[in-house]
Amino acid sequence: MALFTLILNNNSLKPFLFLLFTFLVRVVIAQSFLPPILPWKGKSESLILNSKDEWITPAEKSDFVETPGYQQTMDWLAKLCRASTLLEMRSIGKSPEGRAIQMVVASTDSDRSPKALSSSPKPLFLVQAGIHSGEIDGKDAGLMLLRDIAMKGKANLLEKVNLLFIPILNVDGHERSSPFNRPNQRGPANMGWRTNAQNLNLNRDYTKLDTKEIRAVIDVINVYDPDLYMDIHVTDGVDYQYDITYSFIGSHGHSPAGSHWLDAVFRPGVDMDLKAMGHIPGPFLNATNWRDFSEGNSEFTLGPNFSNSYGDLRHLPSILVENHSLKPYKQRVLGTYVLLEASLKLLAREQNSLFQSIEEDKGRRDAQIPIEWKPTDPKSAVKDSMVLLGIQSEIRTSEISGGQFVAWSGKPETKKVPFFKADQASKFLNRPKGYWIPALYSEVLERLKMHGINMTVIENPIEADVEMYRILEPVFSKMPFEGRIQVNGKPTLEPHKMKLPAGSAWVSTDQPLGDLAMVLLEPFAAESFLQWGFFHSIFQRTEYAEDYFLEPMARQMLENSPALKVEFEAKKKAEPAFTANSQAIFSWFYAKSPYYDPTFLLYPIGRVVSKKVMD
Repeated sequence: MALFTLILNNNSLKPFLFLLFTFLVRVVIAQSFLPPILPWKGKSESLILNSKDEWITPAEKSDFVETPGYQQTMDWLAKLCRASTLLEMRSIGKSPEGRAIQMVVASTDSDRSPKALSSSPKPLFLVQAGIHSGEIDGKDAGLMLLRDIAMKGKANLLEKVNLLFIPILNVDGHERSSPFNRPNQRGPANMGWRTNAQNLNLNRDYTKLDTKEIRAVIDVINVYDPDLYMDIHVTDGVDYQYDITYSFIGSHGHSPAGSHWLDAVFRPGVDMDLKAMGHIPGPFLNATNWRDFSEGNSEFTLGPNFSNSYGDLRHLPSILVENHSLKPYKQRVLGTYVLLEASLKLLAREQNSLFQSIEEDKGRRDAQIPIEWKPTDPKSAVKDSMVLLGIQSEIRTSEISGGQFVAWSGKPETKKVPFFKADQASKFLNRPKGYWIPALYSEVLERLKMHGINMTVIENPIEADVEMYRILEPVFSKMPFEGRIQVNGKPTLEPHKMKLPAGSAWVSTDQPLGDLAMVLLEPFAAESFLQWGFFHSIFQRTEYAEDYFLEPMARQMLENSPALKVEFEAKKKAEPAFTANSQAIFSWFYAKSPYYDPTFLLYPIGRVVSKKVMD
């Protein structure tokens, strides 16, 4: 007891005791609830430095028990950049809580300005870690790789490739660190929080651009114009043998040439290197029943509020990495290091084919673009089966809840399962020539500029013949999603003569980001500005009329229009509830009168389908 008291009161031992405590809580207690660990040894363990090396990273130093905090990470990177002529740190923005969002530029080029890097003959690789800051594998892998490039003889990786590395995107969430975050993930002991300080999920913000963090990333994409984009996450959910899984939008999306390159060139190349270093790469997996693979695996095509779908929409080949949460942190970090290094080597070899695929996609001006996809027919999914490197499991009945739960054995099994792919386009947008956006919608104009969409701002008022949507039967979400009340409805097109004041803008769809403009401005699209709530004021009625006015007005309308009388009688006959509701009847007549507000429910963006309007 005396020895314990002596140790407890020794200030020099307190940091060690804290580390030991968090390790015990996180690893011994919390992780005892997780399925058994598959034994692993890989050649990538040779990448770890000796504990006495000056340039050992904080994660390596803790044997991957912990990940460094924000300030420790930035201090370590700043020291590395000062010591190397190949690296420099740049702030790309500030978080809501005021922390700098840093990016490391790695290049052998003497001119590393955004203009020079964007026009360099070398491919530019943008890597982003910590968008969900509890899923922080990419940060520690990137620190190791940058160290080895700068100090350990791997500078040749930059001979034919330039690299942009964002170690922590969600810097505020990163500092909401706890051993009790992400209970379904094996390490590190101190994991950050999923959302940012405003409780917004950054990987749901790529279209609406409400967060400073995603605005910073989009600005990097616009200014530096990278050729490959990688967003590094860690999975939730089911167990399997793969440790490094990743996905990209297939050829059914908006960038079929880039998708083909990722599938035919990128995946075989990096998978070969991962396997050689002792890792098991695979596609990003989603159990069809959300529990196990007894009913197959499903592949979804998500909307462009997600990073890889957004990249696909703007013709930037984009990869969503999802390391397996049930694999130990060391294994995941080392696998991510191999993935990053393999990607750099492959870009050096295959840059020309990548450039060609990007240019092909940027030149597309399809008359229709898909915005929703349905899954493969179940019958064809059985034929399109996949060989799954899985883990044996069984369904058990809970003694506590009485319900069923899945229990994973930790024993590998290989089997064929159905593969359901949501790659059948089921909803399309028709391409107009462009859109007129009135000057008063300055927030919408500003968001379009943030995306890098080109527009022409008029200096004098004009009139334009356009189509405009009227949004009938609007339905608002009952609860906010990502800080916004969403709205949907039934858009119907109407011809209009639109008066546009000075400062209004013309957005042509004949540009590389034309597809993105369509998705943001067409109200049918789930990620449109309308559905995200940028135009809620159009759903408000501000002028009304009293019954003493409506009664004589309705009588006169019926007297003056036999056709209206026939329509009225037919509606009463078809709709008994309408007939029994005097206010509904008066509202019906009011809506057909010249006193009714013609802008009510009118989406205020003008859609142009004829060149004549612009001529």
